[in-house]
Amino acid sequence: MNTSINIEADLTRVLAGKKRLWPQHVNRISSLDDPCLRRLYYKRHDWDKASAVEDGLQGVFETGKVLEPMIEGIVREVGMRGSPQWRIIGTQMPTKDRLFSTYQISGTIDGLFQVQDSEQPSGWRILGVVDIKTMSPNIYRVVRDYDSLSRYPWTRSYRGQLMLYALAHNLGNCYLLLVNKTNLYDMRIIEFPVDFAYCEGLLQKAQSVNEAIAAEEPPEGVDDPAACERCEFLSFCAPDFRTGRGMEFVDNDELCALLDTRAELEEAHKEYESLTRQIDAMLVKGKDWIVGEWYIKWKEITVKNKPQWRKTITKLRMTR
Repeated sequence: MNTSINIEADLTRVLAGKKRLWPQHVNRISSLDDPCLRRLYYKRHDWDKASAVEDGLQGVFETGKVLEPMIEGIVREVGMRGSPQWRIIGTQMPTKDRLFSTYQISGTIDGLFQVQDSEQPSGWRILGVVDIKTMSPNIYRVVRDYDSLSRYPWTRSYRGQLMLYALAHNLGNCYLLLVNKTNLYDMRIIEFPVDFAYCEGLLQKAQSVNEAIAAEEPPEGVDDPAACERCEFLSFCAPDFRTGRGMEFVDNDELCALLDTRAELEEAHKEYESLTRQIDAMLVKGKDWIVGEWYIKWKEITVKNKPQWRKTITKLRMTR
C-alpha cells in the first residue's frame, strides 16, 4: 500500500518551526573569538539580515538539546564514581561582572567544575569553569588538546569563551568536557589556564564593536573565503573576494575532519614505512628471533616458482 509519506518534507516543516532569529543587544562571549569584527557588528546591528539556518545544522542544534539532559545525567554518575569525586554545579549561570558590563559582554556558562576536598568547609573545591561540548566522532578524534582546538573555527572560539567565563568568575582555569556523539560514555577533558593577554585582546575587540555600533558604521571584515563560507551574513555582507569559476562553498564538518585525519595518517604512514625499512635492514631472513616482547617468525613460500621468505612480527603476552 502506498502511503504517500514524504518524511523529508515532514522533517523540513518541523525544523522550519524551530528556526528563530532573536535580537542581540550585547556582545556574546561565545562569539568574541570570531576573527571578523564585521560579523560581530552584524550580529547586533543587523541580526535580522542573517540567512536562515540550513535544515542540517538546525537538526544538529535540536539533537544537542535532546542529548543535553542525557549527558548531564551520565556526567553526574561518572563524577560520583570518581576517585576523587567531582561534579559540575551551577549549570546555565549568567555571567555577572562589572567589567563585562563596561564592555557590554554577556554569556551563560555550563557550570563550575568541583572536586571533592576534605580540607574545604563545603567538602568541595572549585577547579575552574567548565563547558560541555558534543562532537561528531571524526572531529572528536582530532580535537585532543588545547593546540588542536585551533583546527576548526568553531573549536577555536571555545578558548576565548572559556577564558572570559573564568575571568568573570575570578577563576584561573578552564575545562572543556568533550563528548563523542556516537558514544556518550566516550569523554575527555581538556584543561587550560586563563591567558590574560588573550582575554585583553577579546575585550578590545568587544570595545571596537561597541564603538562601531555607536557610530553605526560596520568595521572591516576578513574578506576571506575560508572564513566567510560559514557566515550567516555572507549574502548581506557581500565581501569583495574572488573565486575561480564554478567555485562552491560546502559546509561539511565531517568531510573537513576526514580530510584532516587522512593528512595526519599520511604523515604517520611515511614514518611507518621508514621504520619498516630500518627494521628490515637489521633482520636476517630465515632466522626466527624473540626480541624483548616481540616474536619474529619467518616462513619460506613459493611465488611463481621462486622461493621467497615472508615474515610475521607478533607481540608476545609475556607473564612476569
